[in-house]
Amino acid sequence: MNRFKEILREIGNFFIFFIETLYYFLENLKKPVNIIENIYNIGVKSLPVVVSTGFFLGLIMGLQLSDALESIISGTSQYISGALSVALVKELGPVFTSLIVVSRVCSSVTAHIGTMKVTEQIDALKTFGINPVGFLATPRVIAGMISLPILGFFSIMASMIGAWIMIGMLGEIPLSVYIEVAQIPLKVKYILESIFKMIIIGGFILEISTFYGFEAKNGAAGVGEATIKSVVVSSFMVILLDYILGSIFIILSGGTL
Repeated sequence: MNRFKEILREIGNFFIFFIETLYYFLENLKKPVNIIENIYNIGVKSLPVVVSTGFFLGLIMGLQLSDALESIISGTSQYISGALSVALVKELGPVFTSLIVVSRVCSSVTAHIGTMKVTEQIDALKTFGINPVGFLATPRVIAGMISLPILGFFSIMASMIGAWIMIGMLGEIPLSVYIEVAQIPLKVKYILESIFKMIIIGGFILEISTFYGFEAKNGAAGVGEATIKSVVVSSFMVILLDYILGSIFIILSGGTL
């Protein structure tokens, strides 16, 4: 029962924190220095790991799918790019990129803000008349909303390149054929849906990571606990939000893909 009350209290605190973060959106957009700095920390610094993991994801998918299709019907590996483009744009790209950002960025954000909380630096900001949520949380949330779609684009492109290298090696598929087949099933609405997903997920995971940073207590041990909770909850919410948003898009399109 106590655990249930604790969960309800945490959800309530998160909702209040979420509203307070939204309140400072316009103020931060008018003075985007903090946003730009956080875009660099969240987006630019994450680019190498996102691109490299996306590339190897493409290699793996190209290898496995090419081998599977060729074992069923010879010569079908040239059509893999069509399935890959849709899968990566609609689901794999947003989810995979988000999980990489959770592991690299969200843990760091929670630890950083949590350390500020337990060392009373956040209280010092309040003393100087600076709202800590507007100063620390809102710029990171906005930066996450901007950075994740861009990272997702590079991840998807890296995966497609990796898949082509593997398929080209195994099936000798020309690049022109690979690109042409990749475009056939891909629709503009898939791209728009993917961008919207990554904007929402990017803001939400940064919201969670900053929230748990502000919730940290009991010294270094408390910061470590808050960081673990941040990563676990953020990872879970990536999958849940992807499912919810995907379902909404299907319903809005009349129940058709």
